[in-house]
Amino acid sequence: MRRTAVSVLLALTLAGAAACSDDAEPQAAPTSAAPASSATANPVTSLAFACEAADGLYATLNKQTQAHIQRGFAAEKRGDTATVAKELAALDPVFLAVSAKFGEAADRVADDEVKLALNDLADAASTAASFTTFAEFGAMQQLTVSGELVLIRKCRYSGYQMVNLV
Repeated sequence: MRRTAVSVLLALTLAGAAACSDDAEPQAAPTSAAPASSATANPVTSLAFACEAADGLYATLNKQTQAHIQRGFAAEKRGDTATVAKELAALDPVFLAVSAKFGEAADRVADDEVKLALNDLADAASTAASFTTFAEFGAMQQLTVSGELVLIRKCRYSGYQMVNLV
């Protein structure tokens, strides 16, 4: 399988990921990595937490964005501006929620390099929410590649096996 950066943030790659992914089920996003009260008591979490959170967010993005992205690209090709606007509007809350979750994970991790990577991905997701055309998604790879590579490397080194961000 060719190496893909399956990111909500990489809308172009997301659309292609379905075609080239293996049959493995994506891991679900962690429902609660830690109780809310422990976030105040222990704001610094393990690298495994950051890896699980990022991988889970990529699963969420993959699952919740592919159909909208495919319809949006097709509509943009046809010149159907109403459908483009509808599909972009459907993606905005997903990108904003993912941006917030990446930011929360960054706030809780001690590793500075991972923190920066998660913040970069949060910024990229936030940027994606402001796109007005699907053609703009072509820039996502540049926005996400360094953060993704850091997470892949750090998570692999720590022993965490990424399933959705590979």
